[in-house]
Amino acid sequence: MTSALRRVTASAPAKTNLLLHVGSPTPDGYHPLETLFVAVDLRETVTATLDPASAGAAVSVTVEPAPGSEYARMVEQGAARLTDIPLDGRNLAVRAALAVCDAMGVSPSGLELHIRKAVPVAGGMGGGSADAAAALVAVNELLAAHLGTAPLTPGELSRLGARLGADVPFMLLGGAALGRGTGTELEPVPTSAQLHLVFVPQDRGLSTPAVYRRWDAAYDLTAHGAPDPVPAQALAALDPANPEALATLVRNDLQPPAVDLLPALAGVLDHGVELGALTGWVSGSGPTVCFLARSADAAEQLVRAFSHEGRRALATAAPVPGARVDARG
Repeated sequence: MTSALRRVTASAPAKTNLLLHVGSPTPDGYHPLETLFVAVDLRETVTATLDPASAGAAVSVTVEPAPGSEYARMVEQGAARLTDIPLDGRNLAVRAALAVCDAMGVSPSGLELHIRKAVPVAGGMGGGSADAAAALVAVNELLAAHLGTAPLTPGELSRLGARLGADVPFMLLGGAALGRGTGTELEPVPTSAQLHLVFVPQDRGLSTPAVYRRWDAAYDLTAHGAPDPVPAQALAALDPANPEALATLVRNDLQPPAVDLLPALAGVLDHGVELGALTGWVSGSGPTVCFLARSADAAEQLVRAFSHEGRRALATAAPVPGARVDARG
Protein backbone atom coordinates (compact mmCIF):
# COMPACT_ATOMS: atom_id res chain seq x y z
CA MET A 1 0.00 0.00 0.00
CA THR A 2 1.42 3.41 -0.99
CA SER A 3 -1.45 5.75 -0.13
CA ALA A 4 -3.53 6.64 2.91
CA LEU A 5 -6.55 7.23 0.67
CA ARG A 6 -9.48 5.36 2.15
CA ARG A 7 -12.52 6.88 0.48
CA VAL A 8 -13.48 8.19 -2.97
CA THR A 9 -16.85 9.68 -3.88
CA ALA A 10 -17.91 9.87 -7.52
CA SER A 11 -21.09 10.86 -9.27
CA ALA A 12 -22.66 10.19 -12.65
CA PRO A 13 -25.63 11.76 -14.45
CA ALA A 14 -29.03 10.49 -15.43
CA LYS A 15 -29.91 10.61 -19.13
CA THR A 16 -32.70 10.86 -21.58
CA ASN A 17 -32.81 9.90 -25.25
CA LEU A 18 -33.88 12.78 -27.47
CA LEU A 19 -34.19 10.26 -30.27
CA LEU A 20 -34.33 6.49 -29.86
CA HIS A 21 -34.69 4.42 -33.03
CA VAL A 22 -34.97 0.66 -32.64
CA GLY A 23 -34.21 -2.07 -35.17
CA SER A 24 -35.18 -5.72 -35.37
CA PRO A 25 -33.43 -7.97 -32.85
CA THR A 26 -30.28 -9.75 -33.92
CA PRO A 27 -29.88 -13.54 -33.43
CA ASP A 28 -28.42 -12.94 -29.96
CA GLY A 29 -31.62 -11.12 -28.95
CA TYR A 30 -30.23 -7.58 -28.84
CA HIS A 31 -31.98 -4.72 -30.62
CA PRO A 32 -29.69 -2.46 -32.67
CA LEU A 33 -30.22 1.19 -31.83
CA GLU A 34 -29.59 4.63 -33.25
CA THR A 35 -30.01 7.09 -30.41
CA LEU A 36 -29.16 10.62 -29.36
CA PHE A 37 -28.30 10.72 -25.65
CA VAL A 38 -28.09 13.77 -23.44
CA ALA A 39 -26.85 13.71 -19.84
CA VAL A 40 -28.98 15.69 -17.37
CA ASP A 41 -28.02 17.40 -14.12
CA LEU A 42 -29.60 14.82 -11.86
CA ARG A 43 -26.73 12.75 -10.45
CA GLU A 44 -26.30 9.47 -8.61
CA THR A 45 -23.47 9.45 -6.05
CA VAL A 46 -21.38 6.45 -4.99
CA THR A 47 -18.81 6.52 -2.16
CA ALA A 48 -16.29 3.67 -2.23
CA THR A 49 -14.47 2.92 1.03
CA LEU A 50 -11.61 0.49 1.51
CA ASP A 51 -10.90 -1.15 4.86
CA PRO A 52 -7.99 -3.58 4.34
CA ALA A 53 -8.52 -4.98 7.86
CA SER A 54 -12.03 -6.16 6.99
CA ALA A 55 -12.51 -9.92 6.83
CA GLY A 56 -15.37 -9.70 4.36
CA ALA A 57 -14.75 -11.31 1.00
CA ALA A 58 -17.55 -9.59 -0.94
CA VAL A 59 -18.41 -6.01 -1.82
CA SER A 60 -20.93 -4.62 0.66
CA VAL A 61 -23.43 -1.94 -0.39
CA THR A 62 -25.81 0.42 1.37
CA VAL A 63 -28.33 2.78 -0.23
CA GLU A 64 -30.10 5.93 0.87
CA PRO A 65 -32.16 8.56 -0.96
CA ALA A 66 -30.19 11.69 -1.80
CA PRO A 67 -31.44 14.35 0.64
CA GLY A 68 -33.92 16.73 -0.97
CA SER A 69 -34.13 14.71 -4.19
CA GLU A 70 -37.29 13.75 -6.03
CA TYR A 71 -36.48 10.14 -5.27
CA ALA A 72 -36.36 10.95 -1.55
CA ARG A 73 -39.82 12.50 -1.81
CA MET A 74 -41.08 9.44 -3.65
CA VAL A 75 -39.80 7.21 -0.84
CA GLU A 76 -41.35 9.44 1.82
CA GLN A 77 -44.72 9.34 0.03
CA GLY A 78 -44.63 5.59 -0.52
CA ALA A 79 -44.32 5.88 -4.30
CA ALA A 80 -40.88 4.18 -4.21
CA ARG A 81 -39.26 1.67 -1.88
CA LEU A 82 -35.60 1.29 -1.02
CA THR A 83 -36.25 -2.44 -0.73
CA ASP A 84 -36.70 -2.53 -4.51
CA ILE A 85 -32.94 -1.92 -4.87
CA PRO A 86 -30.89 -5.15 -4.62
CA LEU A 87 -27.95 -5.15 -2.23
CA ASP A 88 -26.17 -8.14 -3.73
CA GLY A 89 -24.57 -9.12 -7.03
CA ARG A 90 -27.66 -7.97 -8.95
CA ASN A 91 -26.81 -4.36 -8.10
CA LEU A 92 -24.99 -2.75 -11.04
CA ALA A 93 -22.71 -0.75 -8.75
CA VAL A 94 -21.57 -3.95 -7.04
CA ARG A 95 -20.96 -5.58 -10.42
CA ALA A 96 -18.99 -2.51 -11.51
CA ALA A 97 -16.80 -2.67 -8.40
CA LEU A 98 -16.14 -6.36 -8.94
CA ALA A 99 -15.25 -5.70 -12.58
CA VAL A 100 -12.62 -3.14 -11.55
CA CYS A 101 -11.22 -5.51 -8.91
CA ASP A 102 -10.97 -8.26 -11.50
CA ALA A 103 -9.30 -5.97 -14.04
CA MET A 104 -6.74 -4.89 -11.45
CA GLY A 105 -6.21 -8.39 -10.16
CA VAL A 106 -7.18 -7.70 -6.54
CA SER A 107 -9.67 -9.12 -4.05
CA PRO A 108 -12.79 -7.09 -3.24
CA SER A 109 -12.20 -7.77 0.47
CA GLY A 110 -12.87 -4.68 2.55
CA LEU A 111 -14.56 -2.75 -0.25
CA GLU A 112 -17.76 -0.95 0.70
CA LEU A 113 -20.11 1.10 -1.47
CA HIS A 114 -22.63 3.67 -0.32
CA ILE A 115 -25.12 4.88 -2.93
CA ARG A 116 -27.09 8.10 -2.68
CA LYS A 117 -29.95 7.79 -5.12
CA ALA A 118 -31.54 10.78 -6.80
CA VAL A 119 -32.87 9.11 -9.96
CA PRO A 120 -36.20 7.22 -9.85
CA VAL A 121 -35.79 3.44 -10.11
CA ALA A 122 -37.00 1.70 -13.30
CA GLY A 123 -37.90 5.07 -14.78
CA GLY A 124 -36.05 5.06 -18.10
CA MET A 125 -33.48 7.62 -16.91
CA GLY A 126 -30.58 5.21 -16.38
CA GLY A 127 -30.24 5.45 -12.61
CA GLY A 128 -28.75 1.98 -12.25
CA SER A 129 -26.33 2.67 -15.09
CA ALA A 130 -25.31 5.93 -13.42
CA ASP A 131 -24.61 3.96 -10.22
CA ALA A 132 -22.41 1.61 -12.21
CA ALA A 133 -20.52 4.45 -13.89
CA ALA A 134 -19.94 6.25 -10.59
CA ALA A 135 -18.77 3.01 -8.97
CA LEU A 136 -16.36 2.31 -11.84
CA VAL A 137 -14.75 5.73 -11.42
CA ALA A 138 -14.65 5.69 -7.60
CA VAL A 139 -13.31 2.15 -7.21
CA ASN A 140 -10.78 2.66 -10.01
CA GLU A 141 -9.23 5.65 -8.28
CA LEU A 142 -9.40 4.09 -4.82
CA LEU A 143 -7.73 0.83 -5.81
CA ALA A 144 -5.09 2.52 -7.95
CA ALA A 145 -4.05 4.64 -4.96
CA HIS A 146 -4.10 1.58 -2.68
CA LEU A 147 -1.95 -0.46 -5.06
CA GLY A 148 0.33 2.37 -6.14
CA THR A 149 -0.42 1.66 -9.80
CA ALA A 150 -1.87 3.63 -12.68
CA PRO A 151 -5.68 3.65 -12.77
CA LEU A 152 -7.57 2.03 -15.62
CA THR A 153 -7.92 4.35 -18.59
CA PRO A 154 -11.24 5.88 -19.65
CA GLY A 155 -11.31 3.47 -22.58
CA GLU A 156 -10.80 0.49 -20.29
CA LEU A 157 -13.55 1.70 -17.97
CA SER A 158 -15.88 2.16 -20.94
CA ARG A 159 -15.24 -1.41 -22.08
CA LEU A 160 -15.99 -2.69 -18.58
CA GLY A 161 -19.13 -0.54 -18.52
CA ALA A 162 -20.39 -1.95 -21.83
CA ARG A 163 -20.42 -5.42 -20.27
CA LEU A 164 -22.57 -4.13 -17.42
CA GLY A 165 -25.27 -2.32 -19.37
CA ALA A 166 -25.91 -0.52 -22.65
CA ASP A 167 -26.19 2.93 -21.03
CA VAL A 168 -23.12 2.72 -18.77
CA PRO A 169 -20.52 3.94 -21.32
CA PHE A 170 -22.61 7.04 -21.97
CA MET A 171 -22.91 7.77 -18.24
CA LEU A 172 -19.10 7.72 -18.13
CA LEU A 173 -18.85 10.03 -21.16
CA GLY A 174 -21.70 12.47 -20.47
CA GLY A 175 -22.54 15.50 -22.59
CA ALA A 176 -24.42 14.57 -25.73
CA ALA A 177 -23.60 11.63 -27.98
CA LEU A 178 -24.86 9.44 -30.76
CA GLY A 179 -25.21 5.83 -29.65
CA ARG A 180 -25.19 2.89 -32.04
CA GLY A 181 -25.24 -0.88 -31.79
CA THR A 182 -26.71 -1.62 -28.38
CA GLY A 183 -26.04 2.01 -27.50
CA THR A 184 -22.44 1.43 -26.41
CA GLU A 185 -20.80 2.66 -29.63
CA LEU A 186 -20.60 6.38 -28.87
CA GLU A 187 -19.80 9.46 -30.92
CA PRO A 188 -19.71 12.74 -28.96
CA VAL A 189 -21.93 15.48 -30.37
CA PRO A 190 -20.98 19.17 -30.09
CA THR A 191 -23.45 21.29 -28.16
CA SER A 192 -23.70 24.94 -27.24
CA ALA A 193 -26.07 26.43 -24.67
CA GLN A 194 -28.31 24.22 -22.57
CA LEU A 195 -31.61 22.50 -23.05
CA HIS A 196 -34.18 22.83 -20.28
CA LEU A 197 -36.09 19.67 -19.46
CA VAL A 198 -38.82 18.73 -17.01
CA PHE A 199 -39.11 15.13 -15.80
CA VAL A 200 -42.38 13.77 -14.45
CA PRO A 201 -41.83 10.45 -12.61
CA GLN A 202 -44.61 7.89 -12.35
CA ASP A 203 -45.73 5.90 -9.34
CA ARG A 204 -44.85 2.56 -10.93
CA GLY A 205 -41.95 1.33 -13.00
CA LEU A 206 -41.80 -0.44 -16.33
CA SER A 207 -39.62 -3.44 -17.13
CA THR A 208 -37.32 -2.67 -20.05
CA PRO A 209 -37.52 -6.28 -21.35
CA ALA A 210 -41.33 -6.09 -21.21
CA VAL A 211 -41.33 -2.86 -23.25
CA TYR A 212 -39.08 -4.43 -25.88
CA ARG A 213 -41.28 -7.53 -26.02
CA ARG A 214 -44.31 -5.34 -26.66
CA TRP A 215 -42.38 -3.48 -29.38
CA ASP A 216 -41.41 -6.81 -30.99
CA ALA A 217 -45.02 -7.99 -30.96
CA ALA A 218 -46.17 -4.86 -32.82
CA TYR A 219 -43.96 -5.26 -35.90
CA ASP A 220 -43.06 -7.66 -38.66
CA LEU A 221 -39.49 -7.83 -37.44
CA THR A 222 -38.05 -9.30 -40.62
CA ALA A 223 -39.43 -6.35 -42.56
CA HIS A 224 -38.48 -3.67 -40.03
CA GLY A 225 -34.72 -4.26 -40.27
CA ALA A 226 -32.12 -1.74 -39.19
CA PRO A 227 -32.98 1.30 -37.07
CA ASP A 228 -33.46 4.64 -38.80
CA PRO A 229 -30.42 6.92 -38.53
CA VAL A 230 -30.54 10.00 -36.34
CA PRO A 231 -31.14 12.89 -38.78
CA ALA A 232 -28.51 15.58 -39.23
CA GLN A 233 -31.15 18.19 -38.38
CA ALA A 234 -31.27 16.87 -34.81
CA LEU A 235 -27.53 17.37 -34.38
CA ALA A 236 -27.78 20.85 -35.88
CA ALA A 237 -30.50 21.69 -33.35
CA LEU A 238 -27.97 21.11 -30.53
CA ASP A 239 -25.20 23.34 -31.85
CA PRO A 240 -26.37 26.02 -31.28
CA ALA A 241 -29.19 24.79 -29.07
CA ASN A 242 -32.55 25.38 -30.78
CA PRO A 243 -35.30 23.84 -28.65
CA GLU A 244 -38.09 24.82 -31.05
CA ALA A 245 -36.40 22.99 -33.93
CA LEU A 246 -35.46 20.03 -31.76
CA ALA A 247 -39.06 19.66 -30.55
CA THR A 248 -40.17 18.77 -34.08
CA LEU A 249 -37.58 15.97 -34.30
CA VAL A 250 -37.88 14.18 -30.93
CA ARG A 251 -38.84 10.52 -31.40
CA ASN A 252 -38.78 7.42 -29.22
CA ASP A 253 -39.71 4.11 -30.84
CA LEU A 254 -40.24 2.61 -27.38
CA GLN A 255 -42.89 5.17 -26.47
CA PRO A 256 -45.85 3.36 -28.14
CA PRO A 257 -45.18 0.04 -26.34
CA ALA A 258 -44.59 1.89 -23.05
CA VAL A 259 -47.95 3.64 -23.48
CA ASP A 260 -49.58 0.31 -24.34
CA LEU A 261 -48.32 -1.09 -21.05
CA LEU A 262 -49.18 2.05 -19.05
CA PRO A 263 -51.99 3.92 -20.92
CA ALA A 264 -52.05 6.80 -18.41
CA LEU A 265 -48.79 8.04 -19.95
CA ALA A 266 -50.70 9.31 -23.00
CA GLY A 267 -52.66 11.75 -20.87
CA VAL A 268 -49.52 12.99 -19.11
CA LEU A 269 -47.80 13.61 -22.45
CA ASP A 270 -50.73 15.57 -23.85
CA HIS A 271 -51.24 17.55 -20.66
CA GLY A 272 -47.62 18.70 -20.47
CA VAL A 273 -47.91 20.24 -23.92
CA GLU A 274 -51.20 21.87 -22.88
CA LEU A 275 -49.33 23.41 -19.95
CA GLY A 276 -46.71 24.96 -22.24
CA ALA A 277 -44.05 22.37 -23.06
CA LEU A 278 -42.70 22.36 -26.60
CA THR A 279 -43.02 18.57 -26.73
CA GLY A 280 -42.97 15.53 -24.48
CA TRP A 281 -41.75 11.96 -24.72
CA VAL A 282 -41.29 8.83 -22.66
CA SER A 283 -37.70 8.72 -21.41
CA GLY A 284 -35.96 5.56 -22.62
CA SER A 285 -38.19 2.57 -21.94
CA GLY A 286 -40.23 4.61 -19.45
CA PRO A 287 -42.29 5.30 -17.58
CA THR A 288 -40.79 8.69 -16.62
CA VAL A 289 -42.03 11.39 -18.99
CA CYS A 290 -39.73 14.18 -20.18
CA PHE A 291 -40.76 17.57 -21.52
CA LEU A 292 -38.70 20.10 -23.47
CA ALA A 293 -39.18 23.73 -22.41
CA ARG A 294 -38.23 26.94 -24.20
CA SER A 295 -36.17 28.28 -21.29
CA ALA A 296 -35.26 27.77 -17.66
CA ASP A 297 -38.16 30.02 -16.65
CA ALA A 298 -40.57 28.02 -18.81
CA ALA A 299 -39.33 24.80 -17.22
CA GLU A 300 -39.94 26.18 -13.71
CA GLN A 301 -43.41 27.34 -14.73
CA LEU A 302 -44.18 23.85 -15.99
CA VAL A 303 -43.00 22.32 -12.70
CA ARG A 304 -45.24 24.71 -10.77
CA ALA A 305 -48.22 23.88 -12.97
CA PHE A 306 -47.76 20.15 -12.39
CA SER A 307 -47.18 20.73 -8.66
CA HIS A 308 -50.41 22.69 -8.33
CA GLU A 309 -52.17 19.60 -9.66
CA GLY A 310 -50.47 17.37 -7.09
CA ARG A 311 -48.06 15.76 -9.56
CA ARG A 312 -44.30 15.43 -8.96
CA ALA A 313 -42.06 17.16 -11.49
CA LEU A 314 -38.49 18.44 -11.54
CA ALA A 315 -36.66 20.87 -13.80
CA THR A 316 -33.23 19.91 -15.10
CA ALA A 317 -30.71 21.11 -17.65
CA ALA A 318 -28.70 19.22 -20.27
CA PRO A 319 -26.10 18.38 -21.35
CA VAL A 320 -23.79 17.99 -18.33
CA PRO A 321 -20.49 16.17 -17.71
CA GLY A 322 -20.29 12.42 -17.28
CA ALA A 323 -18.97 10.42 -14.32
CA ARG A 324 -16.42 12.26 -12.22
CA VAL A 325 -14.64 12.13 -8.86
CA ASP A 326 -16.26 14.56 -6.41
CA ALA A 327 -14.24 13.96 -3.22
CA ARG A 328 -11.31 12.01 -1.82
CA GLY A 329 -10.53 11.24 1.81
